[in-house]
Amino acid sequence: VGDKLKQWYQRRVRGNLLDPIEKAIKNTLLPALTGLTAVSDSLRDAFALSPKNGGLGISNPAETSDLEYSCSVMINEDLIKAIIANSCELFLPDTDKISKAKLHCKKLKLEREQQKKFNLLNTCGEELGRQVALASEKGASSWLSSLPLKHCGFVLTKQQFQDAIRIRYNIKMEGLSSECACGQQNSIDHALICKLGGYIALRHNHLRDTISSLTSVVCKDVVTEPTLLPLSNEQLPRGTTLSNDARLDISCRGFYSALDKTFLDIRVLHPNSLSNAGKPLDRMYRSHENEKKTKYMHRVREVEKANFTPFVMSTTGGLAPEAASFVKRLS
Repeated sequence: VGDKLKQWYQRRVRGNLLDPIEKAIKNTLLPALTGLTAVSDSLRDAFALSPKNGGLGISNPAETSDLEYSCSVMINEDLIKAIIANSCELFLPDTDKISKAKLHCKKLKLEREQQKKFNLLNTCGEELGRQVALASEKGASSWLSSLPLKHCGFVLTKQQFQDAIRIRYNIKMEGLSSECACGQQNSIDHALICKLGGYIALRHNHLRDTISSLTSVVCKDVVTEPTLLPLSNEQLPRGTTLSNDARLDISCRGFYSALDKTFLDIRVLHPNSLSNAGKPLDRMYRSHENEKKTKYMHRVREVEKANFTPFVMSTTGGLAPEAASFVKRLS
């Protein structure tokens, strides 16, 4: 309802008349929502993008009103003529024409959004640009568009929501100690990779258990942390794990075809760690997938006679190609 009222207002009020509303959004609403004391122009432009493009979907009404008005005129052209002529007989809705006008308007809005994102990435700086790119990955913004269902654990407190916004755009958190208990300088990036306290293992195990639970709905013989068969002088490529007590994260039967066995090994990476920060996203995911394949794939195929899928996910919610394919098939 709120979005419909916003669009209704923007289609009828144009130009500078909406500047006071945008000023209130930037200086009052966004600081209250995100917990930031001030919102920079670059960050405001990022927030104005849709969630799937790395934003929050809080558009700038002063910038979008002209396009909303033009689209409204285009879609309601026949109705406008009938109102001017003061005749209901002239208004015979042409559904095909209206549908084409709606599709054209949708295309214009998408093009405008992409152009705005392109301009932002070219002017906002490398750090914010990378965060927007990470937030634009498929699935990275699901927590913003999901219904806050309590039984699914989708309800966030005020503090959790504001912390999630700061993590999304890599903004320094208030109250965060300058030094970690491990002795290193503390930051959001360090907090997401520090192994002290067991949070890294907790994050990994939670993802493992979630995938295992979902897989058990459609597959048989789902096992968590299955031990691989011991080796007996098999000749395997260099880099393959040879330990007889080697374990993977999940195994199941019947995922790709009836009765076949599939092994998964999970990794949660942080895109801004020192080993990943300088890499393009596609190459970053590919390198982690290849590392998993080097360690396990040949052993699983040659000894277990099974399939192997490296399930690589980033802390920002993005999935590597093979993990995305697995989730798509699972769904």
